[in-house]
Amino acid sequence: MNSKRPIVGAKVLTMLAFLVLLSTTYMLRGEALTLSRIGFSTDKAKADLEHQRVLETYPDQVKRYEVAMKNYELQLKHYEEMLELYGRDYKSYVAKMQDKYAPPQLPQRPEPSPPAELEQRMAEIQVEFRQQKFHYFQMTTTLNWVSWMASLALVGGLLYLLMFDLEGQRVFYGVVLVVSFVFLIGPAWQTLLTGIVGILQPEWF
Repeated sequence: MNSKRPIVGAKVLTMLAFLVLLSTTYMLRGEALTLSRIGFSTDKAKADLEHQRVLETYPDQVKRYEVAMKNYELQLKHYEEMLELYGRDYKSYVAKMQDKYAPPQLPQRPEPSPPAELEQRMAEIQVEFRQQKFHYFQMTTTLNWVSWMASLALVGGLLYLLMFDLEGQRVFYGVVLVVSFVFLIGPAWQTLLTGIVGILQPEWF
C-alpha cells in the first residue's frame, strides 16, 4: 500500500503544476487584453468625437446636399445640351468642347481642432497605457519564476509516472508531457504574447 503513495503524490503534484501553468497563461492573457482595451479606448474617444461632429454638422450637410443636387442638375442640363449639339452640329460641338466647361465646386468646410477635453482624455489614456504596460512586464517577470517552478514539478511528476507507474496509462502521461511542452512550458506562446505587447501602441490623432 505504501508503494502507491509516491505514485499518488506524483499525480497530485502533476495536476497542481498543470493548473498553475494554465492559470499563469490566462493571467498573462488577461493582462494583455487589459492593455489592448486601454489602447483601443482611443478609438472609442475618436468615434465619440466623430459622432458629435456629425450631429453638429447635420444641418450643414443638408444644405450641402441641396447645393449638390442643384450642381447635378446643371451638369445634367449641360450634358443634354452637348449631346443634342453633338448630333446636330459636330463643328459647334468641337468648338464648345474647347471652352472646358466645369461646374461650380462646393466650398470645403473647415475642420475644427480637437477640444481640450479630448486632448486631456488622450493624455490620461497614454499615462494609463504606459503604467499598464509596465505592470504587464513586471507581472511577467514574477509569473516567469512561478511558471519555472511549476514546469519543473510538472515535468518531474510526469517523468516519474512514466518510469515508475507501470500499471498506469503511460501513453496518456506521454501525451500530457508533449502537450505541456508545446502549449505551456515551451517559450513560443509567452514570447509571442510578450512581443505583441512590446510593440503595441495606442493610436493618437
